[in-house]
Amino acid sequence: MRWATFAGVCIAALVWAAYSVGAQNGSFLTQDFGAQYHLAKLTAHGAIPLVDFEHGWNAGSFWVNASLYAIAGGSPTIWYFLWGRMLGAGLGAVLAAAIGLRLRLHPAVMIAVALGVLLLATPLHIKYTICLLWVFVLLPTGWLESRRRLAAAARVLLPALVFWQYVELAVLLTGASGLFELFARRSAPWRTRIFNCVQLAGGFVLGLVVQAVAYKVLWGLSFADFNRQVILGQTETHEGSQYAVWSFFDLPTESGRFFILALYPFALLIPFVPLVWQRISDSTRLIALAGLVLVVVPIRRVDNPHTTTVSALVLLAVVLAVAELYERRTTPPSVEPDSRGTSESESKPIRSVIALPLAVLGGAWAAATLWIGFGLQSMLGAILLVALAIAGATLGAAFLGRAVAAVSAGALVVLGGVPALAAVDHLDDMRGDAKSFAVSDSIARWAGPEYERCSGGTREALVMPNYLELYDALAITNPTPYYLFHYDFAQYEDVLVPQLEDGSIPVIIETMPLHTPQPWLTDALRANYVPCSVVRIEKQTTTVTIWTHKSRGEIAQRDLTVRDGERIPTKQD
Repeated sequence: MRWATFAGVCIAALVWAAYSVGAQNGSFLTQDFGAQYHLAKLTAHGAIPLVDFEHGWNAGSFWVNASLYAIAGGSPTIWYFLWGRMLGAGLGAVLAAAIGLRLRLHPAVMIAVALGVLLLATPLHIKYTICLLWVFVLLPTGWLESRRRLAAAARVLLPALVFWQYVELAVLLTGASGLFELFARRSAPWRTRIFNCVQLAGGFVLGLVVQAVAYKVLWGLSFADFNRQVILGQTETHEGSQYAVWSFFDLPTESGRFFILALYPFALLIPFVPLVWQRISDSTRLIALAGLVLVVVPIRRVDNPHTTTVSALVLLAVVLAVAELYERRTTPPSVEPDSRGTSESESKPIRSVIALPLAVLGGAWAAATLWIGFGLQSMLGAILLVALAIAGATLGAAFLGRAVAAVSAGALVVLGGVPALAAVDHLDDMRGDAKSFAVSDSIARWAGPEYERCSGGTREALVMPNYLELYDALAITNPTPYYLFHYDFAQYEDVLVPQLEDGSIPVIIETMPLHTPQPWLTDALRANYVPCSVVRIEKQTTTVTIWTHKSRGEIAQRDLTVRDGERIPTKQD
């Protein structure tokens, strides 16, 4: 059943990748993706692969791009399908399902993580699927982990290969795996964990040395020049790199997938709540730590694309944590005996009078981690975020004992309460920033006096075809039962034309042309009404015509233009 689910995910990912990409036009080729396309083309034609430390791109990534360019036959659309969609979100979903396959998860959980990566936390291109591949290979479980030499080779070769692809990811993911070995792994002795760290660091150094030698031998690049391109020289040019404050209560109000921005900081910390950390598996801990260390990417650039590209690991860790907590809900966690020789399962519950200050302590940890980690406009913020999260998880799970539940409850209240309050504030911001009635308010302000002049005191008028808010704004009523001028409005011709002819509709306020042409209506309007006033509102690019019935006699006609807050006569050609 798991293998059938995995096959289904592979097919769904391929179909989604194909049908979610459109034909790429000229604007595509002038943006970041277009730059990658052109660099792939240059590399395919023999150029020396570029090293771009700021974004992490390294020589191997451009060779991969060049290969995809060749497979695509130079087509930017097929290249983007391969590089962006299929090897981005598509491969990300497949890797998420493959992780579920290795961990022997329930098929429903495999589908959940795959769809989450495919549709919610969507890697934009091949670079950030490396993160999922990294944890898939290094999961501390299964046949690979049971073969020591093979596992050691994986820990050496993987950082070396990733270094050749993306320097940034090699640095961050090697650090995440090292933190896992030192602070999170429970199923191996300390000697083994230290050796594992040495292997990871050795693999990173191996990738660096091999690339330096290759550039020296193949292209004659000195180590000093290589250093300026790849390591210290590049970092010196980016001392003023952008590190933005993550404003939980000030997300953009325009429509978009901003829920990723809203939930990412809080979902990131859920696996590190002491009680959760205590009960999740080592594999989930590795995934959570990899997602935590990658937080430097969206903190540096707080926007939707950068957040979605690194949130796949966060989503995966949260889903796995929830699934594991559900499976173990009837099994108490294994806890080492304390100094008195009693275990957690044998201890008495904490009194409520003590639980409250402990919950406040947990809430303070969560609030401080959010405020410091996402609030400092420097790399220090990301470092402190990682340190506080790991310290809270490891120290809390190890030393809190019976207090772990109360402290964790306080932390979860903050982690759930802050985004909930931010959501309410976000709705209020949208209410204040809404532009829904801006046009109708402008019409009422500038065309309202002209209506009063043209109507002669009557409060009956027909607004067509839109901005029905004008009925309330101008305090008028509709003398007909018709409001929506839809495509089959002609069915009312027999009833409405006599009303247009006999003057029972004294005034018509035309706010825009009809969406669907109705010749019978416009002919009857021009035959029985005169344009008493035309008001052109430049700021809203709107023209309002107030028609009065001919039976009302002669009325002075005016044509006005509203410009810079003033009504001026429109110049006639």
